[in-house]
Amino acid sequence: MTKILSLFFIFFLIISCATISTEYRYKKTDKGELYFPTFDAKKYKIDTVNNGPNDSLREFTNKWYSKHLYSLKEPILFNKKSEKVNIVRFTHLGTWTNPYSYRIEQIENKFIVTYSKTNGLGGYEAGKRIKNKRKEIAETKWKQILTKMDEINFWQIPTQDPNIINDGAEWIFEALIDGKYHFVVRNSPDHYGGKEYSELCKLVENISK
Repeated sequence: MTKILSLFFIFFLIISCATISTEYRYKKTDKGELYFPTFDAKKYKIDTVNNGPNDSLREFTNKWYSKHLYSLKEPILFNKKSEKVNIVRFTHLGTWTNPYSYRIEQIENKFIVTYSKTNGLGGYEAGKRIKNKRKEIAETKWKQILTKMDEINFWQIPTQDPNIINDGAEWIFEALIDGKYHFVVRNSPDHYGGKEYSELCKLVENISK
């Protein structure tokens, strides 16, 4: 009897895991906030070149990213274009690694780095923030980032990732400079043809450490 019950329990777990939609894992943030504009996925269908308009995401991806940014206790940037703020942020969501972000913000004549990390998994649950550090960097470091952005024509890079990759890590770079907002998403660009973009993200990370 005990053996039968054990087999039934295992069978129930397998069926339960199989029937839980991946959509369920990436609900809106606790406050119902989405960190990026959402485009109509019926109009821009995902295909081999991952079509979609700039500076927006399909709802599923938006919920996924937003839940992690919320757990990192990060602010929404795209809705601050009318404010006098200059910010860049690099967010790393590895499928099987802890999510983290580096945000560099100009506050008057100071340049402040905020580093956050959670105990979640970038491809799954968001977790809770376990690390949060702030420090000031020199203006020259900030200018290095702006120079690199210009060198790779960051403002003209399409937001959507041309690669369809089922695993790896999402590299999300956002910039809000002088009222202009743009973000780019690439999956493991250091391995999949995004050398210059990955250099920009790594520059922010190295400057922030």
